[in-house]
Parts: sequence; C-alpha cells; structure tokens
Amino acid sequence: MSSTTVAPPVPRQATTGWSAAVLQRLRALNYYNTADFANRRDLRVDLLRGFCIFAMVVDHFGGDSWLYAITGGNRFYVSAAEGFIFISGFIMGQAYRAKRDRSGLPAAMGDALRRARTLYLATVAMTLIFSALYLYTDIALWTGRDFGLGIDSWQEIVVAAVTLHYTYHGTDILAMYTILLLVAPLILLMLSIGEWWVVLIPSWLLWLIYQVYPEEAAVPWYIRHGENFPIAAWQVLFVTGHVLGFYRGALTSWLQRFRRVRVVLVAIGLAITLGLISLAWGAENGFFDIDPNVLDESFFKVALRPARLVAFLSVAIVAYTCATYLWVPLRRGLGWLMLPLGQAALYCYIVHFFLIVLVYNLAPMLANLPAELPEELFNVVLQVAVVLLLWGLVKRRVLFGIVPN
Repeated sequence: MSSTTVAPPVPRQATTGWSAAVLQRLRALNYYNTADFANRRDLRVDLLRGFCIFAMVVDHFGGDSWLYAITGGNRFYVSAAEGFIFISGFIMGQAYRAKRDRSGLPAAMGDALRRARTLYLATVAMTLIFSALYLYTDIALWTGRDFGLGIDSWQEIVVAAVTLHYTYHGTDILAMYTILLLVAPLILLMLSIGEWWVVLIPSWLLWLIYQVYPEEAAVPWYIRHGENFPIAAWQVLFVTGHVLGFYRGALTSWLQRFRRVRVVLVAIGLAITLGLISLAWGAENGFFDIDPNVLDESFFKVALRPARLVAFLSVAIVAYTCATYLWVPLRRGLGWLMLPLGQAALYCYIVHFFLIVLVYNLAPMLANLPAELPEELFNVVLQVAVVLLLWGLVKRRVLFGIVPN
C-alpha cells in the first residue's frame, strides 16, 4: 500500500503590501486614531452641530441656491432643526450625567435649571425685541408685516411673552427649547433612579398620540405662533437624544462587542439615505409619478411623521459614521468653520435673526448690483458671506457677555 504525502496548505497572506498601506492610511483618518479623541468634548458632535448651523443660515437667507444641494433647502425630508434639537438633548444627557457623577444629582439638576433660566430670558427678550420692531419701526422683518402679531396691545404682548404663551416667528423654537430644558432635571432624576424605558415610553407615546389626536396632545399649553414646533411631537427628539447621551458609555461598549450590528445599521442608514436622495430628485424632476401631497404628508415636518423620523435616523447614522471614519479630511477641510459654529450654536441661532433683518433691509441696495450676475450665484455669494460674518463674530466673541451661548 503506497502512501502519498500531502503538501501542507500555503498560508494565505493576510494583505499585500499595497493593500496594507491603504488600510493603514484609512485607519489614520479615523477619529479614534487622532489626538482629538483625547479631547473632553466630542468634536464630531460639534462638527455636525456646526453643519446644522450652516444649513440653517443657508436655508433662511435668499432664494434658490446651489448650496441647497448640500443643505436640502428646507425642502428635503430632513432639516437642520431635527439635528439641532436631537444633538442638544444628546449633549445634555452626556454632560449632566458627568456632572451628576462629579458633583451629585442636586448639582446637576441645578445646572439644568440655570440653563433653562438662560433660555427663558433669551426667549422673552427676543420675542419682545422683534415685537417692538414690528410695532414701532417700518423696517423689513423676516415674516413680512402681513403676518401680524395676533395680539392687540403691548401690555398683552409682554404678559404673553413672559408666560410663554406668545412668540414671534423664529423664537418659537427657543420657547420649545426652554420648556424642554425645564423638564430636563426631571428626566435626569428618572434616569438616575429608574431605567431608560421609564423616560422613553411616555415620550414616544405622547408623540404617537399627537400623530392621531394633535389637539388633545397639545402640551403644556397653546403658544401663539408656535404651531411650527409643537412640543408634543418634537420632544421625542430631545428626550431620545437625552437618553442616548446619558447611556452613551454603555451603548458604545455594546456596539463595540457586536460589530456586525454596527455594520448592518450603517448599511441600512446609507441605503435609506441614498433612497431619500433619489426620491427627492425623482419627485422634483418628474421622474417618479408620485402625488406631491402624499410626500408632503408622509414627511410632514411640523408633526414629525414616522417617515420623517426614519429619514432623520438614517441621515444621522450616515453623518456620524462619516464624521468618525473620515474625521481627518473633514477636520482639515471644514473644521475651521464648522467647529466654532457648533460650539457656539445658541449664539449663532440668536444672532442670525438680527443678520436676517440686516440683510433684508440692505436688499434694495443689493438690487443695484450688476444684473448679469445669475440669481442662484448671487444667493450663494450672499449665503456664504453671512456664514463667514457669523463665523467672524464667533471667533471674535462679539457680545458673548450678553448673548447666551
């Protein structure tokens, strides 16, 4: 009986020289492999919030612009507002848990209440300032004078503003944010003594009730001119972000253990995001035979319809993944602009309303510019100029002692 000798299998080389070099370069772009990872602040979140500020400014100034391809022009299925509210809740959950661990629960709850007081004073001041500009000047305002105030007397305006029953257009989101911050200490308390579901289940139930019975779900009271941001619907973004921020350490550890879950979530988020972009392009160019009213209702921003929440979740996953694995080029290319804006988001939000008034009243002079300049190009120049002006104000810390940040 003859025996044959089987040659041992040749071990397959893990990577070739060039692929190993490429892989090493790609890993070097990762946020976790940079010095920024040691920063106490998560600069990825600041960068993304800075982009929300950039998108907000672009969408609020001028008409159609080539930049709308980046920002969505407030016509896409996700806007800067969702990101702004969610990130605010996320940062609060993370920051006040750290404060609780360092100084105790009462100190953390006290900080949250002081922050709510700051937002309350800013909301009342902004509402009264723009109401006074409407009543006692003839300057152009964002909403136009046909919009009206809906209140007859200055005394009633003051009382309604102080009690958060009235806002001017634009300060409605500040009023909502103020009320959410007033609830933040209670959320922190419930998360400290209970479990995440004690907070999330009531929040999502309130959102669900609003989808079916919006009038019955109106909380805590009716706010004049606050219809664009009903608290019953929008609180779900803030509260969910708050819970995720509070449990961020545990959530990160869990995702690191289950790598395939991360891959699946990113893949689903990318697929849905690309699908939304295709849907928006196809609907705008008549490629899809879809009733625009159906799309508008399915992605209705005011009520935060389920489809819009799915769209936001998908875009958020893709954006955060890009900020993580492409951190180095994003940091070098956009960090100089986005990071200062994101770290001074509240300041930027407040100041940009006054810049709107400035630009609107300079419009007659801007109309005398050369007529051969295309409108879309002019809008791009205007929007970029306003963003850079806002960035310059932040870098020089103009009125930082007066305007809250």
